[in-house]
Amino acid sequence: MIKVRPIFVTGVCICLIAWGCYQLFSSFTNLKDPNVQAAMAQVGLPFFLQVIMLYLNAGVIIVSAFWMMQEANWARWLYLGWGFVSIDYHLYINADWHDNLVPIGFYLVSSLVLLVPSANRYFSNVVEYVDGEI
Repeated sequence: MIKVRPIFVTGVCICLIAWGCYQLFSSFTNLKDPNVQAAMAQVGLPFFLQVIMLYLNAGVIIVSAFWMMQEANWARWLYLGWGFVSIDYHLYINADWHDNLVPIGFYLVSSLVLLVPSANRYFSNVVEYVDGEI
């Protein structure tokens, strides 16, 4: 029996891949802007650590979304764990929660979607058989 990926898992993965690609592109272009560099210099973290976190965040999102589409349960937990760390990091950098409302909301919704029972069945290694199948 072939497992069928739930449509909402596919939707979350596509949104995550798009979001990660957008982060890569916007980070690459915005880091050249002197105003962005000046704003990043005012944060308590060194500039190079912030750049590493930007690209690492985008990379983890893209990789985990790709592997979630391939039934990899570790990718789901990687996204859920890294998303929590990423939200904490963004709140540390920018304490104004209004600016972080969309990423926090998307993380909460996508986390709930990835933890519903049908998603758990999709990511489990247990194969469910229908009567008469071997």
